[in-house]
Amino acid sequence: MIRYLIALYFLLTVQFGIAQSIKLSGQVKDSLSNSPIPYASIGLLDADNKVIDGMMTDSLGAFRFSNIKKGKYKINVKFIGYKQIHRSIEIKDQKKIDIGTLLLASTGQNLQEVAITANTATQKHSSDRQAYMASQYKNATGGTALDIVKNLPSASVDASGNISMRGNTGVIVLINGKPSFLDPATILNQIAANDVTEIEYITSPTAQFDPDGKGGIINLKTKKSTAAGFSWLVNLQAGLPSIDDYNNREPQKRFGGDIAFQYKKKKLALNGAANYLRNDNAGFREGDVNTVIGDRQTFFPSKGERSFDKYNFGMRVNSSYEISDKHAVSLGMLASRKFQDRLADIYYNNRTIRPSTGEEIGRTDYFNSNLQNKQGEFYMFDFNYQYKINTANSLQMGVIYEYAHIYGSTKNGNIEHDVDTVQWTHNKYKNPLHGLRLSLQHTWKSDHQELSTGYQLRNDNQKGSFDYYASQNGSSNQQLVPEFTGKLTATNRVHAIFTQYNQQFSATQLSLGLRYEYYQRDLHLLHTDQKYPYAIHQLYPTFNLMHDLGSGWSWKVAASRRVQRNNNFELNPIPEREHSETLEQGDPELLPEFTLNTETGLIKKLKTGSIFFNGYYQHTKNPIQRVNSVYADTILRRVFTNADYASRYGAELGGEGRLISWLKVNGGLNVYHYKISGQVLNYQDTRTNQDWVYSINAGIQADFLKNWSTGLQLNYLSEKPTVQGMDSRFIVPNFNLSKAFWKGALTVQLQWQFIELGDWGVNEQRITTYSSDFYTTTNYIYEKNIVLLNLSFNMHKLNKLFKLPKSEFGEKEF
Repeated sequence: MIRYLIALYFLLTVQFGIAQSIKLSGQVKDSLSNSPIPYASIGLLDADNKVIDGMMTDSLGAFRFSNIKKGKYKINVKFIGYKQIHRSIEIKDQKKIDIGTLLLASTGQNLQEVAITANTATQKHSSDRQAYMASQYKNATGGTALDIVKNLPSASVDASGNISMRGNTGVIVLINGKPSFLDPATILNQIAANDVTEIEYITSPTAQFDPDGKGGIINLKTKKSTAAGFSWLVNLQAGLPSIDDYNNREPQKRFGGDIAFQYKKKKLALNGAANYLRNDNAGFREGDVNTVIGDRQTFFPSKGERSFDKYNFGMRVNSSYEISDKHAVSLGMLASRKFQDRLADIYYNNRTIRPSTGEEIGRTDYFNSNLQNKQGEFYMFDFNYQYKINTANSLQMGVIYEYAHIYGSTKNGNIEHDVDTVQWTHNKYKNPLHGLRLSLQHTWKSDHQELSTGYQLRNDNQKGSFDYYASQNGSSNQQLVPEFTGKLTATNRVHAIFTQYNQQFSATQLSLGLRYEYYQRDLHLLHTDQKYPYAIHQLYPTFNLMHDLGSGWSWKVAASRRVQRNNNFELNPIPEREHSETLEQGDPELLPEFTLNTETGLIKKLKTGSIFFNGYYQHTKNPIQRVNSVYADTILRRVFTNADYASRYGAELGGEGRLISWLKVNGGLNVYHYKISGQVLNYQDTRTNQDWVYSINAGIQADFLKNWSTGLQLNYLSEKPTVQGMDSRFIVPNFNLSKAFWKGALTVQLQWQFIELGDWGVNEQRITTYSSDFYTTTNYIYEKNIVLLNLSFNMHKLNKLFKLPKSEFGEKEF
C-alpha cells in the first residue's frame, strides 16, 4: 500500500507541476499592520459587473488569475472584519500584470483631521483555524503567552497549568510556525505576552502539519518589522506585597520586564525580544486520603503550605533576508531558562483501624517537609531557505535543532514529634533532550489551485539519569535505593510524506490532504538492559472546506485524524517519590492515542465585530489517563495507563465586537459531553465515567475619558470527569485599569488578579479519585488578590516626543 501512496504522491506532483502562465497577480494586506491577510475573497468582474472568476488568497495573502481575455475588469476584495475594496484594471497586450498590494481597512477605521482611530479585527476565521489578536486581552500584559492562551474562546487552564482546547489536553505549540519538542506550558512560559501579536488556534490542521496533538495546534506570532527603520518597546512589572500569604514560610516576590525591537532596511528584517519574570505564588492544600489493604484501613488527612518560587527568562532573535527575487533565507534563535521550587510543608494525622471490627490499631501525627526543584535551559535554532523556481513553483527547506538541559531534585522528610526523623529521601535527576527536525517541500500554484508535497523527519533523543537516596530513623547517612534508581534512553523517530491540495473557487475554499508516517519508538532501561520497542505505520487524512454564503455569513466543515504520542515522562518506569503520600511512575508499554476529529461551523461578520458557532465530535482510541492505586498503607502509586476509548461531542459559541463606540466585548462558551471507559491497571471492573462539561472565557474593555481604559476578564471551567473520579470547577476573574501618557509613549496599568471578594473559591481546585481500595481528595488553594503594576514604554514615540539636545559643532567636526 505504501508503494501506491508514494506513486500517487509523485504522480500528483508531476501532473499539477505543469503550470499555466499567470496573467494577473497581487497581494492583500492589512492597512495598519501591513501584514498579509490569508483567505480573503477575491472576485474578478467584467465591465457589466458579472463574475468571471474568483478565489481566496493563500497563506501569504497572494492571489493569481490566468487565461484572462483583453478588456476592462474590476477586482472585488473582501474579508471578515474589513471594508470591501474595488480596483479597476484594463488588460491590453500585457502577458503579466502585477497590481501590487491591496490594503484592506478594518470596518472600524476612521480618519479625522490628523488623528487616526483604528480598530482592527481582533478575531479572524478560515477553514482550518481561528486567529485572535493578543492586544484584546489586557489582563495578560506583563505576563507570558500562557496568560493570553487561557482567554481564547475554546481554551481552559486548570489550577496545575494544564492547557485544554475543547477539553483536550493534547495541544501542540508553534512559535511563528516552528514546532518544539517541549510541553505546551513550558513553551508558552518562555515567550512574553507583550511580544505576541496574534495567536492562531488551528482546529483541523492540514497535512503539512504534524498530526500530533488531539486538541489541535496553537501558533504564536511574535512581533515583526512592518516598516523601514528601527523601533523598540520596553515593559516593566512589579507586584505589591501579598494580601493573604497563608502564613507561608517566605514572602512572595513578583517583578519582571521585557524588551522587544524591530528593524527593517531594504531586504533585511530583524526582530527580537528578551524577558525576565519572577512570579512566586503563595498556597495552601488540604487533603483526605484512606487506603484499604486486607482488613486494615488507614486514614491520613493532611493540611499545610504548598507554595511556589519560580522565575523564567529568555531571549528570541529572528532574521530574514531576500538574497534575490528567487532566493530568501531566515534564521531564528530562542534561548531561555526556567526555575521552580515547590515547597509542601504538610501535617498528617494518621489513624489505622480494622474494618471488620472497627478496632483502632494505631494513631500517629507527623510532619512532611517536601521541596521539589525543577530547572531547565532551553535552546532552539531554526533555518529556512526558499527558492522560487518560477512564478508557479517553489522549494522550501527547513532545519530546526533543539536542546533542553532538564534537571532537578526532590527532598522529602517525615518527622514525628518535631524531633524524631522517620525518613529522609533525596531524589535527583538529569534528563537532557536533543531534537532535530528536517523538512523539504515543493509548492506549485496556479490561478486558483495549490499543491504542496514534501518530506519531514523528526528525531529526538533523551538520556535520563535518576538517583534515589534514603536514610532511616534519623540517620544522616543516605544510601542509594536501587528500586527507585536507574538510567534510560528514549528515542522517537518519525518519517513523514505528505500531499496537500487546495482548490479556490469564487466563494469556496477546498483543501484535501493525506499524510503517511512511519513512527518508531525505542525505550532502553540501561540498568536492567530491558528494551521496549514500538513501531507503527499510519495514514492521516485531512479535509477542510469554507464557503462564503453572502450577507456576511460563512460556513465551514472539517475532518482530520490525529495522534497523541506518549512523552518520555509518561513512559519512564523508574519510580519517583513525589512527596510523602505519592509515588509517581510511567509505563514503557503505553500506546499512543488516535483521534478522529470532525467539526462544522458558521461565522457571521458584523458591522463592528464577528460571532461564530462550531459543533464538533471526537472519538479517541487508547486515551491516556493518570490514575492511582495503593502502593502502601500511606502511599498511593500514581501511574499512566491507557483506557479503552473516549468520546466528546460539543459546541462552542464565541465572538467579539463593540457594543458602543467606547465598549468592547469578547467571549466564548464551550460545552461538551465527555465519556471515558476502560479497565484501569489491575482492577477487573471496567470503569465508565461521563458528564457534561463547560467553560466560559469572557471579557469587557471600556475606553473612557481621555486615554483611560479598564476591563474585566473571567475564566471559568466547570467540573469534569476522569476515569477514576472528578476534578472540581476552577474560576479566575481579573481586572485591569490603564492610563496612557505622552501621546501613547507611556502606558501605566494596574492589574488585580484572582479577585476574591467573598468566598467564591477563586483560584483553587479539588481533585478527587477513588476505587474499591482507596479514596483521595485534595483541594489545592493558590494565592488570591494579587496586585501588579505595569509600565510600558514605546521608545520610538518617546524619541519623537522628547528630542534630546546634541552638539552641533562637535557633530560637524566628527
